Amino acid sequence: MSLKIKKVGVIGAGVMGATIAAHMANVGLSTVLLDIVPPKMPDPLAKKGVSEDSPVYRNYFAQNGLQGALKSKPASFYVPENASLVTTGNLEDNLDLLADCDWIIEVVVELLNIKKDLLARIEKVRAPHAVVTTNTSGISVASMSEDLSPEFQEHFLGTHFFNPPRYMKLFEIIPGPKTKPEVIEGMAQFAEEVLGKGVVFAKDTPNFVANRIGVFGMCYMNRLLDEMGLSFEEADALTGTVLGRPKMASYRLADLVGLDTMGHVAANVFDGCPDDEQREVFQPPEWFNKMISNGWLGNKTKQGFYKRVKTPEGKKDTLVLDRETMEYRPKNKVKFASLEAAKQAPGGKGKLKAMFYAKDKAGEFTFKHMSAGLIYAANRIPEIADDIVNIDNAMKWGFNWKTGPFETWDALDLAKAVEAMKAGGFSVPAWVEEMLAAGNESFYKKENGELYYYDLPSKGYKLVEMSPQIILLPSLKERNKTVMENKGASLIDLGDGVLCLEFHSKMNSLGQDIITLCEKAADMVEEEGWEGLVVANHGTNFSVGANLMLVLFTAQEEEWDELDWMIKKFQDAFMRLKYCSKPVVAAPHQMALGGGCEICLASDRVVAAAETYIGLVEVGVGVIPAGGGTKELLLRNTHERVFKIARGGLYPKQVYLLPFVARAFETIAMAKVATSAPEALKMGIFRPSDKVVVNADYRIKKAKDNVIAMNLAGYTPPRPIDNVRVMGRDSMGVFNYALYNMHKAGFVTDHDITVAMEVARVLTGGNVLPETEVSEQYLLDLEREAFLKLCGMPQTQARMAHMLKTGKPLRN
Repeated sequence: MSLKIKKVGVIGAGVMGATIAAHMANVGLSTVLLDIVPPKMPDPLAKKGVSEDSPVYRNYFAQNGLQGALKSKPASFYVPENASLVTTGNLEDNLDLLADCDWIIEVVVELLNIKKDLLARIEKVRAPHAVVTTNTSGISVASMSEDLSPEFQEHFLGTHFFNPPRYMKLFEIIPGPKTKPEVIEGMAQFAEEVLGKGVVFAKDTPNFVANRIGVFGMCYMNRLLDEMGLSFEEADALTGTVLGRPKMASYRLADLVGLDTMGHVAANVFDGCPDDEQREVFQPPEWFNKMISNGWLGNKTKQGFYKRVKTPEGKKDTLVLDRETMEYRPKNKVKFASLEAAKQAPGGKGKLKAMFYAKDKAGEFTFKHMSAGLIYAANRIPEIADDIVNIDNAMKWGFNWKTGPFETWDALDLAKAVEAMKAGGFSVPAWVEEMLAAGNESFYKKENGELYYYDLPSKGYKLVEMSPQIILLPSLKERNKTVMENKGASLIDLGDGVLCLEFHSKMNSLGQDIITLCEKAADMVEEEGWEGLVVANHGTNFSVGANLMLVLFTAQEEEWDELDWMIKKFQDAFMRLKYCSKPVVAAPHQMALGGGCEICLASDRVVAAAETYIGLVEVGVGVIPAGGGTKELLLRNTHERVFKIARGGLYPKQVYLLPFVARAFETIAMAKVATSAPEALKMGIFRPSDKVVVNADYRIKKAKDNVIAMNLAGYTPPRPIDNVRVMGRDSMGVFNYALYNMHKAGFVTDHDITVAMEVARVLTGGNVLPETEVSEQYLLDLEREAFLKLCGMPQTQARMAHMLKTGKPLRN
């Protein structure tokens, strides 16, 4: 069943409620955001003389929540204009605004009596078809609706967003005892297809799935640190990226979430799960209670496990709490032999094994912490979820783990890990030992490119179900669909005559291997009867640009002919894609910077994940975009937007180019990066014909569908352009004057001006007269000339070296 949801009501305009409303607006849904009337006149309104009858006062909380969402960092809205879809109001005057809502979400304070009272009020105004859900993070869904009508209960369930709702993929669905199956199914489909979420089906138990497992890990770690005498910074070093978990690790994450929130979630399990075999673990240690009583709650109070301070020299520094003295001290450098060895181990699996089986103190900590967490997860089936897939997905999507508990167990070699746990004094769940005894060696297995999971009730393997809108490139490779590959890229048959160019170099940086397959892909689709080409991958980022190390090395060696050839190859490859006789569709996600942006600009169409952060950032390393990016942004801002007026007639003059060229100049010279695909459209990086996909997992299938559709519509390739109007050399003064003022105000450095003027020189067409018409190739030659000139400057080489060393731009 597909739910037809066009209008959403959100009740509760705190941080969570307001940002949920923002995401509803992001996906195009008309949204109502309601909150209570303030109990007394807020001071800012009292000073303005606002009356108590005024909507400004009565809607203050809801409007304040909306404004907070508009100002939030990271941004809650894809673009600020989406806020126009949100209507604010209050629960006394505007409850009737919920009458035509298709979905009503309560996001009020976590108190059962308040939630029950609110739901009773909602029942009186909701439409018969409307679905009502709670965003509670742990209160029983059944207890909330038990006093309401059977019809209401049939349309009521839990839908738990993770914070921040725009960015976090996890969406836990918690059915009530009487929720209709078609409502559950419809909500799951809507969440995945429209909201772009990953759905996990949870049982109605305290904290549901992700928080139940995640908070157990934190609580167990608290005890383990005391037992082993480890510090918070040591724990964070051992539970971060080396285990395939976020860099923020454990205690920095706790500071972000808030110690009060963490304590509340732990207490929820202790109070609500009397039969949990690890119940006592959820009792906080004395030092944790002391931190809360001191008001050391984390980032919200500017100190928790860590505290940011300024040194006497005015520099920022981070101190860490010492549990023995309850005072903050400088962080110590963390050094363990096993940690260093793990960092050098190949791949995520190698790193996990290196830490889990290590024999030093860090290894012992990792072994105990991971063993307890994996066993705890196994003991929660079927209490909190019916299968291992839901638990694994919850931890990957809710806590950003690269592998869930059962995937991690497999990576450690399940049988070996179980024996180690038993030898270490841990009690392994009987069903895991029975599974191994029956000859099933792992929780997951692959057959013919399909993934299967071990199902506890049937004691056999079941197919991991996946939407037909998802194409997984590794699965196609396992089915021998690779057509050609090298170290940096592969060409994969997507089916239906569509070819895919996949990057898999380090950080998907663009080097000679990828450029070679770009050109080969264009040749193949034209000569071998393919329908067209998709450019996509499953990397952490689509592409962070060219191989900067190679560019710097070549420049330092003063191999100018070699560097010129390299840049020309980039340009030729991207132009080859642009003028290919078959459709080329790029499907970017996450970061698409520099060359990653340029390959999108060269494509006929882009099918981008909504969470695509794209821009031409080359000025940050002292050069200009030279893979066609500067030229393409000029075309998109002038040639494609500014029509040419024939001489004579009512208005014989040409449209003035400066505002359009200035827009391209600002985008490039200020290294602007769109923070969403809709913003890229607004900035002119994407075209109106480009598509945005909220669920990033769908983009490769959607890109493939676009290739097929473009062919069915009678695709005609673009023709090379030889009549690009440019402003000419006389206009350079405009840009020079603007940069002079910025320099005088201290906004730009000398070298910033040097680089920006090279950008301006290309965008204005170089040393030609105003209104001269030039070709694309002429502009590409200007790009390359500017790039080589800047690469020869010590300031540019210093910027490149600094970026490679620190990952941050140098302002010299």
